[in-house]
Order: sequence, then structure tokens, then C-alpha cells
Amino acid sequence: MNDSLQELLPPQAMAGQFDIDDPAEILHEQTKFHRATLSGQVKNIVRYLRHPAFIARGVAGYNVFPSCPRIDLPEPSLAIGDLASAMGNRKSIRDFTGSLNLVELSSLLHHSLRVNRYSSSNSAPHVKLAFRPYPSPGGLYPTEFYVFLNQVDGVAPCIAHYDARNHCLRSLKPQSGNAFASAEVQSGEAGIQAPIVIVMTSVPQRATAKYGSRGYRMALLEAGHASQNLCLAAQGLGLGSTVYGAYYDDELAALLDIDSVTETVVSVMLVGKEAPSTSTESIEAV
Repeated sequence: MNDSLQELLPPQAMAGQFDIDDPAEILHEQTKFHRATLSGQVKNIVRYLRHPAFIARGVAGYNVFPSCPRIDLPEPSLAIGDLASAMGNRKSIRDFTGSLNLVELSSLLHHSLRVNRYSSSNSAPHVKLAFRPYPSPGGLYPTEFYVFLNQVDGVAPCIAHYDARNHCLRSLKPQSGNAFASAEVQSGEAGIQAPIVIVMTSVPQRATAKYGSRGYRMALLEAGHASQNLCLAAQGLGLGSTVYGAYYDDELAALLDIDSVTETVVSVMLVGKEAPSTSTESIEAV
């Protein structure tokens, strides 16, 4: 290995050492299952599976905003193409054009995030369990979805929350301009302009109450599963998307009126129609 590459790597990467000061190392260590300690965690998990009160609490643990204006979503388009094509053609899009309409937005959310089936537990047959089209730790769904409606036909710009059970949006507050841009890390460059910005937040306690610290890792994985659903659904609908990381977490949390502790931002996705690429000929002509 050449010297320049060695200089770029931290010492523990070369020697396989544990860096006690590295938060990433600490997180992974603290979320591991170990034979010596797993029995206590298993007892807590079993309690969640068998006790009606715990099951009911898990079902009720989601954000609702009944007093906020409801944005009804039209019937979604069920034509979404085939999965192989979506997976083969998916790429990150950073240049968007135009607006989206409510049918496109409804279709995106319907295929990727909405509640798609109900069931019940033998331990609590009176409790209706709602499931979605992505994996979740224990079906507890710690991920919430907020949508910055920047350019959606017929809808005034606002920040909304997606209600996956009723397949609708709740308008939380109006936007003045592109509110998301105020929390972007722009480094002197103009931020990406997208018709909608989907902000995924996590309420880790929904998962950690059952799985201990392991639940935090599971909650992050859930947000990743949901992100992939959105990416593939967008591709199937002829839309472009990108998972976006250039934002100030606490400033974005402030826009959503969350505390960034009990509920915190974990991922952001930009969605819209891909702008036509400028050909080499047109660039040279200019």
C-alpha cells in the first residue's frame, strides 16, 4: 500500500483496533446481540408479543395531526411498470423540472408507504395491526414521513405529514418560498430545486422499547427500506429521485417542529421529473 493512502486511513483501519472515541464504533458495539446478555432482552421482546397492553401501545405509536387541514389524495395510478426495469434503470437524479400533480404524488406514496394490510395478534385479537410494504422492527414503524410540497399542482406550498393509514396528507404549516433550502448545506452553490422533498424522521423509542439498543439500528434500517421503496416506485412512475444528505439536521428538525431527540431526522429524498440533459452540441453552440 502506498504512503499517501496510508495517511488517509485512520490507524485503527490499518491495525484492526477499536477506537473508543469513534461514535460509529460505539453505536455498532452497543447495538450488538451477545449470548451473555440476550436472555434479558428476549424476555422484554416476549412481553411485547404476549401482553395486550404492549401490543396496543405499539399500534398507537404513530404521529397524527387531526386538527391540521387534510389534503385528500386522488386515486393512485396502478400502472407502475415492472420491478426488474425499475431496478435496472434507477439512478440518482439531481436536476428536476416542472411540477408534480396530485395523482403522481398519490401514486408514489400509495405504492411505497401506505398501509396495505391489516391483521391481529392472538394475544390481542381486538387490536388492529396495520402493516406497510416495507420491513419494520416488530411492525412498530418508528419512521415518520413529512413532505415539503414545493411545486404540486393545485396545492399551496406547505409542509405536510403523510398519514399512511388513511392515505392522505395533513398540512402542518404553509411555506414561504422553498423552506427546505434554508436548512441545506449549499457551500456557496444553489441547492437542488425539487417539486417535493420527503423527510424521514425516526422515533427510536418505538423500537428500543421492545428491542433495547438493537432497536435503534433496526429503526435506521427501516428508513433505508422505505427509501428504496420510494426510489423504485418513483422510477416505475417515470419520476426521478435522489437520497440527499446535504442538510443541517437540527435546522431541518426545527422546520418540522420536532425536538431532534425523541424524534429526529434520519433521511431526505428529493423527487420530481428529470430535467432533459443538455447535449454536447447545444453547449458548444452556446
